[in-house]
Amino acid sequence: MKKIESARRDCTPELTKSIAKFWTQNVNAERIYGRKLTEGKRGEEKYFSDLEKQRYESHYHIKPWIEELIPGKTILEVGCGIGLDSALIARRGLDLCALDLTFVGTDTVKKRFSKENLLGRFLVGDGCCLPFSESAFHYVYSFGVLHHAADTERSVDEIYRVLQPGGQARIMLYNRHSLNELIHRIVRVPFEEKDKLCPVVRRFTKNEILKIFSRFSSVEVNLEYLFGEGYGILYRMFPGWLYRALSGVMGWHIMITATK
Repeated sequence: MKKIESARRDCTPELTKSIAKFWTQNVNAERIYGRKLTEGKRGEEKYFSDLEKQRYESHYHIKPWIEELIPGKTILEVGCGIGLDSALIARRGLDLCALDLTFVGTDTVKKRFSKENLLGRFLVGDGCCLPFSESAFHYVYSFGVLHHAADTERSVDEIYRVLQPGGQARIMLYNRHSLNELIHRIVRVPFEEKDKLCPVVRRFTKNEILKIFSRFSSVEVNLEYLFGEGYGILYRMFPGWLYRALSGVMGWHIMITATK
């Protein structure tokens, strides 16, 4: 395949359905570029332990972000998937409510929370139209989700609406001015799956982020994650100190902390 996803996909009436179908068929975190990450059956202990090991070793910046959240506060997770980060948030002691566009995601995380006696509420829903009242949450968390939404800007506006005054959004979006973007443009391969185009994979510049989040009283933007395990031996052999240094300049993940 010699094609990558557009950075600026127009929103259409059928787009949300195609996004839900893609992520139902390609459950996030189960594979990296076609390679299965676990032999465990979906929902089993081995399944979660294998996927968490991979996620938090490569996505080294997630746990510190979650550990900064204040226990006891209400939090909405937009796009929880199978709930890897949801479990971290719940164990941190926050009052968690989470939604995902897919039934496979919410069904999987509900069963895990029940089995492990973790507290959380889960529903199928669309980040572009959140089913919550204004000022309902202290925090909104969304990692690697909203750049796949039918309308990213509308989703951010919805997050602003459901946050309490002084509340904080922690959002990760993809960076268009990144090394990963450059490599994908050169080799012309999709971002999310080896041989499939994801319906929406938006990438943003820092200036675009500041514009989208302009309603917030303060916005902090940092870069992380130069590239991942899909790079094979290059990822495994790349010097750690250089990886971290370049991540802060050309990282794929824009880490956004926005206060209402």
